[in-house]
Amino acid sequence: MNAPERYEMFTLPEGVRKISILKDPKMANCLQFNIQREDHTIANILRYQLLKNPLVLFAAYRSPHPLEYYVELKVQTTAKTTPIDAVREAIQALMVEYGNIRSAFDAEIYRLDAPTGEDTRRTARTGYGGFGSMDAQSNDFGSSGDMGGRGGRADDVDMDF
Repeated sequence: MNAPERYEMFTLPEGVRKISILKDPKMANCLQFNIQREDHTIANILRYQLLKNPLVLFAAYRSPHPLEYYVELKVQTTAKTTPIDAVREAIQALMVEYGNIRSAFDAEIYRLDAPTGEDTRRTARTGYGGFGSMDAQSNDFGSSGDMGGRGGRADDVDMDF
């Protein structure tokens, strides 16, 4: 088969840098960041965070080809900052934001597990706060539980928020 090995999607080849930076000759104060072994997930989050910055004039990304495992992120800023500084600030802001989300999640898990005199143990049926089964050994693993879904069919495992 002509398909590449799956590990190639995640493993950075020897001698290849995670991020390479190219200057765009056609646009002032603009750089292209080629981020190896990443996809739309990280690129879209970065683009969104960059566009929150008023000093960023343009931020976009593209994935050149489904079998090429990198994304191209292009960033143009005003003369008051550089694209590298804007990307650094965006990454720092995302680390803080996702750190806060993780802390809130951990606090809620701790609250659910805290002894209050009553039985607060999670069961295989309710998982974490009713998001389906989290016990891989259970026959109900991934079952819809109380997730909303489309009528409680056995194959209904989507989460409606």
